[in-house]
Amino acid sequence: MVSLGPLETSGRSAAPAEGRKAETQARILEAAMALFAERGYDGASITKIAARARVSRATVFWHFSDKSTLFQEACRRMLAPFIDEFRKSLEHVEAHKRIFELFNVYEQFVSQYLGTIETFVRWALESDQMRASLQKPLFALHDQFIRDFRETFLEIWGDPEEAAELASAFLALLDGNLLLDLLEGNPARRELRRAGLRRVADLVTRAKEMT
Repeated sequence: MVSLGPLETSGRSAAPAEGRKAETQARILEAAMALFAERGYDGASITKIAARARVSRATVFWHFSDKSTLFQEACRRMLAPFIDEFRKSLEHVEAHKRIFELFNVYEQFVSQYLGTIETFVRWALESDQMRASLQKPLFALHDQFIRDFRETFLEIWGDPEEAAELASAFLALLDGNLLLDLLEGNPARRELRRAGLRRVADLVTRAKEMT
């Protein structure tokens, strides 16, 4: 008869092992983001990241195959909790109201991560390699906003092509506001731009109601 003892023991040890793996990855990612912020992509070597995380270079490479992958994963994990919360906050909001909630969520994200966004922009300007590494996590978030705007406009307008065009246009306006926020921090002008964007959205939704 085959004993189940070793299998049961192996099962019991799997959870602690997974916990240790997650804790090690978290330390590496935290150390990586801190060093990327302090020294830039090129200045944050795997050796320095490993030393700050209190692991070996081999451990870093075992969890993350190379520095580019580590950088992308650090950015993705930083943004993931916000994306999850963002999705939950809009699940039951009626389409006309959802457009304005999307504006609020985008602006909340910018306010919460403005320092990080400024760092991302600096990195993108400093290094072609960092710009290429940033594209995947940032465009994943950007595409999420596009999809939600498109689905919302589709509910209101009923035309997939028009919904896609409006979604792209409004996100372009939000991105323009973000760039202006980074370049000049005048609160009055920022609020005027945001109010203007909401006025345009209101006109767009009212125009559909009148057709």
